[in-house]
Amino acid sequence: MASAMMLASCGGGGSMSPTTAAHANTTTQSVSGTLTIGNPGTSAQSKGRGPLFVSSTTKHASLFIDGAATASGSTASCTASTGTGTGCTITWAAQLTVPAAHTFAVETDTGTNTPTNTILSEGAGSYAIVAGTANTLTALSLNGTVVGATFAVSTCSGVSPNSLCNGTVTLSAPGGTAIAYTGSTTVPTTGNSPSSGNVFDNGNVTLVSSAPAVGTITGTVQSTFSSLTSGTLTVSGVDTTGSYTYQVTCGAGTTGTFGVTLGGAASSSAAVSVAEAAALSPAVSFAAAGVNVLGTAPSYTCTAGNITSTGGTLPVN
Repeated sequence: MASAMMLASCGGGGSMSPTTAAHANTTTQSVSGTLTIGNPGTSAQSKGRGPLFVSSTTKHASLFIDGAATASGSTASCTASTGTGTGCTITWAAQLTVPAAHTFAVETDTGTNTPTNTILSEGAGSYAIVAGTANTLTALSLNGTVVGATFAVSTCSGVSPNSLCNGTVTLSAPGGTAIAYTGSTTVPTTGNSPSSGNVFDNGNVTLVSSAPAVGTITGTVQSTFSSLTSGTLTVSGVDTTGSYTYQVTCGAGTTGTFGVTLGGAASSSAAVSVAEAAALSPAVSFAAAGVNVLGTAPSYTCTAGNITSTGGTLPVN
């Protein structure tokens, strides 16, 4: 289910410049060019930093410049190219001050795919723009919006007080495509930045026990993508598979049932604002805050401190 969605920022300012702005004087005029979503190619500036994740449910993309109320460019034929990370190229045109740096923000959405007109990813970057029509800009990376989780229990072993179960959770964008990162920036940035490229756009995802008095989450940390503090496993970075490991343990001598509750993913980075998204035709929107379980939610039964069964009967969230 994991397809590659672009996630790794190419930076800002001069690193995205099509040419060096050589003139001291500026003027406002009609300028145009193209901006690619996906693999930035093999130039000396961009090699090895390629955003390599484009959701397979992507259908449409739009581009906004300097927070303008209306889009300066869009495409209704934005599709993932398996194995390359390439999404699409957006042709844009606007009245801009040149030569000067301008902020370009892009959202991708499902378009007519299910769920319709729902934002999948967004991001922003600064580009040096010059006069004319030859502004061919290096690739922009986007952060994926996480809305879904699929659980799998892999192994259970041991006896009290070391009775435990290992599992995995796969985090996905609207439409069910796992969000995976295959760029070179392996250390996630902190928080939901619109241009970091290797974090979730709508923030970190947390996993906690639904009944800590019965059993708790005790691992497993995947450095540098997840961390564990006081029974809370926090996924803060996007790894290469879109799947993350966790471990649960019964309390000493406890009897009862517990599950895993998801949290976080509360708000988008707003690289593209709600108003900008709503002004598109048709309008697009962000998915509801939070992460929902797709399929069966995990549950664990403890008997005298031992995990005696696992299942999917407990509600999650």
